[in-house]
Amino acid sequence: MNGQARSHLTPDLDARAVVTTAAAASAGLIALVAVYSPKYAIYALLAAGFVVLAMSRLPLAVAAFTVLTFPAHLPGSLGAGATLAKPVGALLVLAWGAAVLTRRVTVPALPQAQPLLFSAIVGLIVFSGASVLWAVDTGVTRTGVERLLLNAALLLVTYTAACTRSGFRTIVRGYLLASVVTSTYSIVSGQHIASGRLAGLFDPNYFAAELIPAILIAAFLFATTSSARARWLYAGVVGIDLVAFALTQSRGGIVGLAVGLVVAIAVAGPARLRILALVLALAAIGLGYYFGYKPAHVFQTSSRAGLSGTTSGRLDEWRIALRVYSGHPIGGVGLGNYQVVEPSYATETLNLTTVRQIVTTPLVVHNTYLQFLSELGIVGLALFLTILVIPLRLTSRALARLDRPLGEIEFQARGLFAGAIGLLTAYVFLSGEFEKPLWLLLALLASVPTVLREDRADEALS
Repeated sequence: MNGQARSHLTPDLDARAVVTTAAAASAGLIALVAVYSPKYAIYALLAAGFVVLAMSRLPLAVAAFTVLTFPAHLPGSLGAGATLAKPVGALLVLAWGAAVLTRRVTVPALPQAQPLLFSAIVGLIVFSGASVLWAVDTGVTRTGVERLLLNAALLLVTYTAACTRSGFRTIVRGYLLASVVTSTYSIVSGQHIASGRLAGLFDPNYFAAELIPAILIAAFLFATTSSARARWLYAGVVGIDLVAFALTQSRGGIVGLAVGLVVAIAVAGPARLRILALVLALAAIGLGYYFGYKPAHVFQTSSRAGLSGTTSGRLDEWRIALRVYSGHPIGGVGLGNYQVVEPSYATETLNLTTVRQIVTTPLVVHNTYLQFLSELGIVGLALFLTILVIPLRLTSRALARLDRPLGEIEFQARGLFAGAIGLLTAYVFLSGEFEKPLWLLLALLASVPTVLREDRADEALS
């Protein structure tokens, strides 16, 4: 057994004393709060319970965080705003830090295990922070840097939690559960915007993009499991998520899913024939739905002339982003400042079809890669692409080195790889650099080599 790949409790007496003292102090504080506000005492008790869970079962806490924060807007989020991401994320990082400091986690941290990836993350954050020196709106840049820091922290925590077979499996299942819960609520609540697209908990386009990994992971598990009960379970995940995906009517999502399905065939390994059959079946269903029912948003055209009208003005945004980049090729205009400078570029001599809309309501680029290129120049884009490529490369190489089937873990990894490619393809049409699922998936991909090594070691011992 690979001792370095195990995450278990190894507290010494001092660590136990610290935990006991902290628990006693927390109990006293909660009791004091209860005297003045029972409601906030309940919140404090829930927070303390989550911290205890995270310190003892970090993967389960990450899975819970994924389920709680998968929706962009969560109804009744305990007065914490539209989402629980910040307060729950802060508790998760706090518990992770405490577990690391008290030596309760023995998995090598990301800086030691993947120094190049960690260096790229630090480089992106530092360069983004430095862009405050040339940004027009420094407040927007500081907010962007804070969001990057939070996502980087999520990546570090998830990597630690996912570097064991049980941890990896728990977090992947948490992602599947999060997709199903969000999809089911959105469908049952019947929250649709005027054009009939699924809405309410999520922007339809982002929702569609982030359903792609769940659909492909569940499809791999459906095609490869030997358990009839599990097969029905994964079929339910694929079915519910596909219904929600279709109702979003996201054209970028369709492109991303199509690319993900092609990649799934390429990386299916010993399950290639089964995955091919499943992909052909899904393609037939999809073509039948989209061309049979012809959803309005998918097939709509604008009265405005030109291709920009049929792409919701994205081509106009892309032209402006390239013009911004041409004027600031090295460092861009500062993180988050594209929307600040966008109106001035829109009024220049560019052939745009949506000038009035852009000037009155500045939008993001609707392309994650051009967003970085315009805001942080070629340096920022290179750092971001490095952060994307390294986990994908790690997973690809780990899968290529497999010399025997490893069951569920292997096919979770194969589905994860195809789903991540599909997500990144959909982000060609979205600015998703701050989306939590992206950073969580990158952490899972980075952990795949360690997880597969552990699984091979266990197979050899059994």
